[in-house]
Amino acid sequence: MGENYASREQLKLVGTSCHDYDPRESLTSGAMVNLGRSCETCNHWTGARCDIDVFDKVLMGLDQE
Repeated sequence: MGENYASREQLKLVGTSCHDYDPRESLTSGAMVNLGRSCETCNHWTGARCDIDVFDKVLMGLDQE
């Protein structure tokens, strides 16, 4: 899959449901408030993909609910 294949909504849904979510402490509090719990605020997100490869697994699990 290419860069930026996930929508911001998907990043938030996965971030909220992911058991491996690890919030970045380096983000300013304003960014955390604006983005909330999302892949974009997780240490495992490289900007284009999840470096522990759980994004697709969590997203597919959401589709099963």
